[in-house]
Amino acid sequence: MTTQVQLARVPTRRALTVFSPPGVSVDTARYPFLTAGVLASTEPSEYLSIHDHPESWKGLDRETVAAMRRGLYRFVMPINGRDMDPSDAVETLQTIALSVSPVAMEVQVESLPGRQLQSQPGQLPTGPNVMVESIELLSQPEVSKVAEKITRKDIPASEGVCQLLEYDYTLDQVARIMAVGLLGRLHSRRFVPMRGAYKAVIDAFINYTLMQLVEKSESGLHQIWVGNLYGDSFTVLSIPGEPRVDYLRSEAYAGVRSVGYSLEDPRHATTDPKTSIFADYARFAVYAHLARQKETSHVIVLHESRSAANQALGPWIVRAGVQDALDSTPVTLDNKLDVGLVVNSILGPDMKAALCESPLLSKVGLSIEQSATFPTARV
Repeated sequence: MTTQVQLARVPTRRALTVFSPPGVSVDTARYPFLTAGVLASTEPSEYLSIHDHPESWKGLDRETVAAMRRGLYRFVMPINGRDMDPSDAVETLQTIALSVSPVAMEVQVESLPGRQLQSQPGQLPTGPNVMVESIELLSQPEVSKVAEKITRKDIPASEGVCQLLEYDYTLDQVARIMAVGLLGRLHSRRFVPMRGAYKAVIDAFINYTLMQLVEKSESGLHQIWVGNLYGDSFTVLSIPGEPRVDYLRSEAYAGVRSVGYSLEDPRHATTDPKTSIFADYARFAVYAHLARQKETSHVIVLHESRSAANQALGPWIVRAGVQDALDSTPVTLDNKLDVGLVVNSILGPDMKAALCESPLLSKVGLSIEQSATFPTARV
């Protein structure tokens, strides 16, 4: 009798040259293990440096942004975030995170999936995940000397964050550095999922800014800014008061409206996780504005979205939309009554209804016309 032996197919891997803007990806797996690696394109491009640099996207349409992000695969491998192992991969990712110019590298892959945009919870979308065996640098990255010096300091992570931001490193750059374990006390550094890194950087910046605003004077102005990004509208109200930023969003797609709010008031819990993340990005933009103005005020961000396609861009659209509004020329008014009159003329019925249903009106004393209400889902 003939015995047939079936051999399991051994995956064939090949070396592939890829190009990073630079960018990194760190996601939760099963702690202490994470999937970490690089955001990279399989094709070189003279514009590659802006693919993971949202500060450079002003003026680009949504389809262009989506195409850039779709071309960035996440070439990742298992990393022990607590033990920072394997050390060679950790060192490579840290070098990429500190780089200020595109980086060429070689990865060992079995195959590449088709390019498609995949949403990332609390982050910008990217192309698909691709598991690799190794990531090796082919070009010598241009490492930021200032960032390198700060990351060598044995100081709390929050202090390192604020020092980097003071040197005009962007939120995305600092979050990248935080995610690969380059900030914090030397003995306690760990890899952090990218979503958590953004949260930590934003919180550190807001706390630092609040301390800087303690002795600043209160603005006596009532102002309104209006911005629009890819069809999402942003109305930013500023009234005299202590530094505080409240966020309210209203989404309406296919006849269904969802509403959420996040108030800087412990008596009112944020309605849902998505609103909490979006509010963090709105607060980052507003507190950066208050720091530049060196005055305190109570700011309310009203975000109305009617485009389901914008949801793929995650909380970035909130940060960029609020910034777009704050870059415009504000309407300056004499009192809250005038603010209420102007807001009534600006807001659509969905946002008016959302505002009237929230605790905001009673807290700031604005008079808003009650609109007809529609079926509302709080998500």
